[in-house]
Amino acid sequence: MEWIRLSVDSGFFVLIWLVQVIIYPSFRYIDKEKLYHWHGLYTRKILYFVGPMLFIQTGVIALQILFEPLLFLVDGLILVGIWINTFFIAVPVHGELDRGANPKETVEKLLRVNRWRALGWTALFIFSLVRAFVP
Repeated sequence: MEWIRLSVDSGFFVLIWLVQVIIYPSFRYIDKEKLYHWHGLYTRKILYFVGPMLFIQTGVIALQILFEPLLFLVDGLILVGIWINTFFIAVPVHGELDRGANPKETVEKLLRVNRWRALGWTALFIFSLVRAFVP
């Protein structure tokens, strides 16, 4: 199970930093009208990658907590924070952009909100990496 977890955590680590460093900042350089169109396509397409990975990660961490609660409780709390950030903060900010909010302000807000998810997924990746390679 640790290898499944490491695979998913490493996938999220790469994906979230691509989003934070390349994808969201690139929104600054897209014409306003094209950005509104592209953003709708982006959010639908990225869901095909993020959705399954998020459910796999949640399932694996839930099983790990079930079998070794003290060892994996922090992982679970970090993941709960990521879910809260994603569904109650980041998704509404994406909704603002879809409804025509000021792109400059909204992109900056996306970057601030996403920073917390990036840190959370980075922590989960580091935990997985250490557990996989340190006896």
